[in-house]
Amino acid sequence: MKNFAHPYEVFEHTADVGLHAYGRDLPELFSHAAQGMESLMIALEQIKPTTMREVTVEAHDHLSLLIGWLDELIFLFDTQFLLVRDVEILDLTETRLQARVMGEAYDAQRHELASAIKAVTWHEAAITRDEASGSYQARIIFDI
Repeated sequence: MKNFAHPYEVFEHTADVGLHAYGRDLPELFSHAAQGMESLMIALEQIKPTTMREVTVEAHDHLSLLIGWLDELIFLFDTQFLLVRDVEILDLTETRLQARVMGEAYDAQRHELASAIKAVTWHEAAITRDEASGSYQARIIFDI
């Protein structure tokens, strides 16, 4: 299974960009997916964790919850210019996620945006579990 020294990997996908995220459990998977998505926009080292937001997302299963979670982080950037660096999953069930995110508002003087993410797509989206290790992998493609 996956070496967790690298919790996510970026891959090219036609006009979009994809991400494989990994986690020993679902909360870690959701956290790594968020950090991986943010890393597509900006190097995480550029973000100072000075602002905290609590995020709650509800959906009908883990996959739609993951997509809703990432969409909510895109919404925070689009509406509050919030760049997220640290993620703490407070509660995760089959249909509900509650998390605390830390980051800061985008500052054109200090932050170098690599790309903007328009949306998380359903195309080829998947969460899989390795039965032997119990760890998880997600495949997500973003519209940029």
